[in-house]
Amino acid sequence: MTFLSPYFLWFLPLVSLPIIIHLLAKRKSKTIEFPSLKFLKLLEQDALRKFNVKQLILLIIRTLMILIIILVFARPSLNRNGGMGVYARRVNLLIFAIDNTASNQTNFNNLSRGWLKKISAELNEKGFQIQFCGITDFELTDNPDEIISEYGSIYPGDIQKRLAEQIDLEQFRQKSLLWIGDGQDVRESLEMLAEWNKFVYLQPTGNDHGITNLKLPGQGIRSGEEYSVKVSLGHSLDSPEPLALELMINENRQNQAIVDIDINTVELNARVNEAGFQYGRLHLGGDDHSYNDKRHFILPAGGNIPVQILRKIQNPDYWRIIESAVENKEINLEIRILEFREIDNLNLGQGGTVIIDDASTLVEYSWNRLESFVAQGGQLIIFGDGGRRMRDLLQFGTPLTLETNPMPLGLYLTQVAKKTLDTNPLEAVISQARLKVFTRYKIGANELKETWVRYLDDQPFVGSQTLGEGRIIWFNTEFSTAATNLPRLGIFPTLILQFCQSQVLKTQSDLYNAEIGDTLHFFPSAGQSENTPYNIQRPDGTTDYLTPDSNFVIHYEQANIPGVYNLSRGRQIVQPLAVNVSTYEAQAHNRRYEFENTDIFVSEQQESLITELLDRQSGMAVWPILLIGLLILWVAETYLSRIKSTWRQNV
Repeated sequence: MTFLSPYFLWFLPLVSLPIIIHLLAKRKSKTIEFPSLKFLKLLEQDALRKFNVKQLILLIIRTLMILIIILVFARPSLNRNGGMGVYARRVNLLIFAIDNTASNQTNFNNLSRGWLKKISAELNEKGFQIQFCGITDFELTDNPDEIISEYGSIYPGDIQKRLAEQIDLEQFRQKSLLWIGDGQDVRESLEMLAEWNKFVYLQPTGNDHGITNLKLPGQGIRSGEEYSVKVSLGHSLDSPEPLALELMINENRQNQAIVDIDINTVELNARVNEAGFQYGRLHLGGDDHSYNDKRHFILPAGGNIPVQILRKIQNPDYWRIIESAVENKEINLEIRILEFREIDNLNLGQGGTVIIDDASTLVEYSWNRLESFVAQGGQLIIFGDGGRRMRDLLQFGTPLTLETNPMPLGLYLTQVAKKTLDTNPLEAVISQARLKVFTRYKIGANELKETWVRYLDDQPFVGSQTLGEGRIIWFNTEFSTAATNLPRLGIFPTLILQFCQSQVLKTQSDLYNAEIGDTLHFFPSAGQSENTPYNIQRPDGTTDYLTPDSNFVIHYEQANIPGVYNLSRGRQIVQPLAVNVSTYEAQAHNRRYEFENTDIFVSEQQESLITELLDRQSGMAVWPILLIGLLILWVAETYLSRIKSTWRQNV
């Protein structure tokens, strides 16, 4: 048995009130003179009998009446499935899980909060403890108005564990969850909830279309060049008519297409009319739902793939030779050469490749910045031994041992290199023993993910290791003529150019594009000495002010709406990023989802849903029975109290 209003049980001590009154009451007796003690003894016996019967019964009845009145206010409920225990708490927990994700945005906005509050109040009266939450975070609240629509997906973790962190689930004998949404992913999520009653108030989504994904070209697009954007589309089953797909670049219409409902891929061409970042926006017209009909993207089109070189000055300056070769042949690389004292002037926000020709000069601060740069899609090429920090990034398990040999060590090309690069010139140089290496760092084993060139004893000479979305290329030697003659060979500029151009193009464009919920990383130049603060201009027109961390990287965690986020300083845009809903969330929805062979009750009718919910309630109200008992006791007490005190004399 459960008491739905247990605080009234604090009045139980009042049950003793009739007993106290009875004990404190003074009985008055008359003095009657009788000629014989015989009659006095009979009178005394008669008074005792009247007390032992009538007064005792009245005392019991009045005590029971007060007890029943207190119990009626406490609203006891009998547990049909809960045994015979007595519980001064609710046994039924009901959670309204409202789909507030992007895919259900339209239904969420149209959901009646008045109905939610009304039905929750009614269910509360029937013994349910009510809680509300959104399915993006399952944060429990008593007020449904606190749940807001978000551009997010369903909470990815263990839902029951998430709920148990906020409320003691063990105190409830019965737990129910009512999911309100369009039906997407409901089955998969609810089937994880064991020993729960599961209900779905289905709000079907019709005429839904989505731009699910984009395939962008990589960096290296020049002013005046054309490029294509491949658009993946999704359609609901009841799509009525063709749609219009529009491509905007820097807010100027560049292209458009009419898309039939059976077409899932469209390729649109665009042109770089002005150098710099290309702010792209795709819009799919004719969709009833606004969460997935737009996609934003940033495409860098400064003309070349950026290559930044930090080098020690040598004579000859081999990096200047490479720079001249690139300029003469008009190769699509933009080379920027810096000295090590200018390391803070590296622009890590533009992606591309950073080359360090002496890793030993880097300090912890610099390694941290470069690690973030690579993890976000950049490429780092390093020479030599950068110490513990470099070994950690390359995931080496053993320290490096410097070896200097008077005679050059032999090399050979691996099959991995032949699949990755155009290795014909390099293979010829190695086979002819024209590449001579005198200094290297020996490691315990082949600990690189990919080794392209090896020594004959299987030590790596050059190879790569992935880190996040980017990669690190390591040359196992110093960049000097005493360590190797590689810089003096004509193959070296070609090799460096291949490395810079072979980085996966997707990671280059992904550096400027993210999804809702991602932490955005901005890389302002550390060398600027202005006092003007950095700010993030959000798509909704608001501005957030931030300062870089100790590694001069800005981390922004408030990317909660789609659009373009610009890192600015004053009026200058330092770095833009485009943010979209996830590819999965942007898919078009079917009108129906399968719920067969599950214990989930699904309905589009509010009345049938609540009826089923109440039918599964485990408690039966006891207080109406108590009221009937109270009435019977009141009648008995009234009748008994009116019997005359001489009633025994007439028997």
